[in-house]
Amino acid sequence: MNRLSVNNLEVGTRGTLKEFKKAHTVRFLQRYGYKEYSYQIFNPIPIVLAETVKTKFGELVIHDSDILTYVGDKKWSVSKK
Repeated sequence: MNRLSVNNLEVGTRGTLKEFKKAHTVRFLQRYGYKEYSYQIFNPIPIVLAETVKTKFGELVIHDSDILTYVGDKKWSVSKK
């Protein structure tokens, strides 16, 4: 995966969701259109139900093995591995 900058996600950066989560924090990825849907009942650690990114067609559920490419303006291109 291309990790040129810690403070900025360059257009064209590509990798699997698992690689993006290892390289960046969830909060950092949220600034670029990534979302986690979770719940936290009687448990201090939230349980993630689904992860999504914005695409040109709308919001898409993604999995750890999906290949993501950042295309800019908080939008992603998603392909299956």
